[in-house]
Amino acid sequence: MHSQIVQDHPGTCPICGMTLVEAGASDQEEGAGLLHVDTATQQKLGITLATAETQTLAHEIRTYATVIADEGALHPITPTVDGVLVKLKVTQTGQHIGPGQLLYEIQSADLIALQHEYIDYLVRLTQTQNAAKRQREQNKRAQENISTQDAAGRELLERSIRQSEEQILAMLQPTERDGVRLTTRLKYAGMSDDMLATVAKTGRAITVVPVKTQKACLVKEIGARPGMVVSAMTPIVTCVDDSRLWLEVALFPDQVPFIHAGDALNVRLEDGTQINTTLANISDLVDPATRTVRARFPISGKNLRIGEYAGVTIRSGSHQVLGIPSSALIRTGHGDFVILSRGNGHFLPTQVETGMESDDLVEISDGLQEGAQVVVNGNFMLDSASSLASAVARMTGSSAAK
Repeated sequence: MHSQIVQDHPGTCPICGMTLVEAGASDQEEGAGLLHVDTATQQKLGITLATAETQTLAHEIRTYATVIADEGALHPITPTVDGVLVKLKVTQTGQHIGPGQLLYEIQSADLIALQHEYIDYLVRLTQTQNAAKRQREQNKRAQENISTQDAAGRELLERSIRQSEEQILAMLQPTERDGVRLTTRLKYAGMSDDMLATVAKTGRAITVVPVKTQKACLVKEIGARPGMVVSAMTPIVTCVDDSRLWLEVALFPDQVPFIHAGDALNVRLEDGTQINTTLANISDLVDPATRTVRARFPISGKNLRIGEYAGVTIRSGSHQVLGIPSSALIRTGHGDFVILSRGNGHFLPTQVETGMESDDLVEISDGLQEGAQVVVNGNFMLDSASSLASAVARMTGSSAAK
């Protein structure tokens, strides 16, 4: 462990008691990194071993997720007539709007003209209904007199009554169709039954029409401001149904092969709430900005906010792998290493290739055979000692060559 101790005969290190290894023999046997640590020193360092063996491992991936709105729940609220936006009750994004709440007020020349047409229709309807009523009263009296007529007279009178009823229908039907058309257009423009009743009662048009929401939602965008001239399809407000939310998980492309729809997830929200669910679907597209793949699943909760972050642990299906404890792995800028026990107090740093990982287990895909023993405690100290021993061996080798 102390590379500065160099002598020309076998012995032990006067500082730590380790047996000194002949440099040449070390190189020939196992390489410059081989170390020998006696039993007493192993006990002092607390060195413990574990065996590489086939074990069941589920791949666990820790990442983050974002609460997003369901695209199918987005709906823009637009006027159906051209006009001037007089008042807007929405002041900021993220604002909740309750059902039946006043959303905006609009003044529209087209809507006023439509109301005047509706008022004219009501006058026309009253006149037509009165005319039809008078004609039917005449038909009723004629019907009562049929019994006093002879056969020819009854036939003539019945024909006259039928023709009169056909004329009444021909008079009423166009007017009723006009009523349906105008009522539908006015309601489509935002006028309620109460407002139509007010117009019918007063005989005057409502110049500024208030528009209310049909159902509760959350404001995502505001597309207009009071005083603006808006067209029939201007999105004044874009709302989202906050009862339909998704949690979108960010995955790096190298994680995607280990994950499948239906894998178990544990979600930890910012308030500490934990949710256990399963993955719904994984996108086939890579986000060019973040270089991540998006996976998502539905989520619901009273306190969820769009844009909120959450921690996510994804547990994929189980696999049989050659595994060692995670504490045995030494990660460096040059690769992953373990300290391999060669028996009789000899240890050798060995580079390995890793695969799936969990909290306490890591898969070894290359570099170890089943049954190999590796150091799980004290391995970093042995790794440092091996590096120093290798450096001394190189230095002594260079000096001998000169």
